[in-house]
Amino acid sequence: MFGRQILSGLLLLGLLVAPGYGDSPLTSTDFWQVYSDVPQVVSAHELGELNQSLSEYLLSNASIDRKAALINGLGWNADGKQNARLFREALVKKYASPNVDSKLSAEEAFCLGYLTALDDYRKPQPALPYLRKAHLARPRSYTIAIVEALARAQETSNSDEGWQIVARLSDDKQLNKDLRGGARDAIFDYMRPGKP
Repeated sequence: MFGRQILSGLLLLGLLVAPGYGDSPLTSTDFWQVYSDVPQVVSAHELGELNQSLSEYLLSNASIDRKAALINGLGWNADGKQNARLFREALVKKYASPNVDSKLSAEEAFCLGYLTALDDYRKPQPALPYLRKAHLARPRSYTIAIVEALARAQETSNSDEGWQIVARLSDDKQLNKDLRGGARDAIFDYMRPGKP
């Protein structure tokens, strides 16, 4: 009798804490591991916070997927992070102006958007204009499109709706697959409905 009450309580607790996703589309796709051959990505994961060297890498000519992996490696924290603020400081220094939003390249907008999304993953809305700007400027980049889709999926607690937002990209022949296959698999394995 007592055992059945405990089991019932645990089942109810599971239903209450799992509205659709085990955690969230933005925080549960650790695709940085696929890029563990890139020293800056490993360093980002170890530090968990941007420093000058990592900011310079994000501002460099490195490929967009490596920049995404670095940001993914920085991770998230339930109490929030400040990586977007640190990157904005690097942008202010680069442009010698506090008003950088209108000056951002597609890749800078992407980095700022992804960092913003992870810094406060429960509120992805402030990140979306940056990710949209990047997507409009680089409409064929799979990396940019999938991160924007994850941020949009984060807005919904409905896992089926979130899956539809992300799944449409898998068959989009217009996108250049500029993200390693293992990283794409990590994202889809998490998002796919009915996963074990």
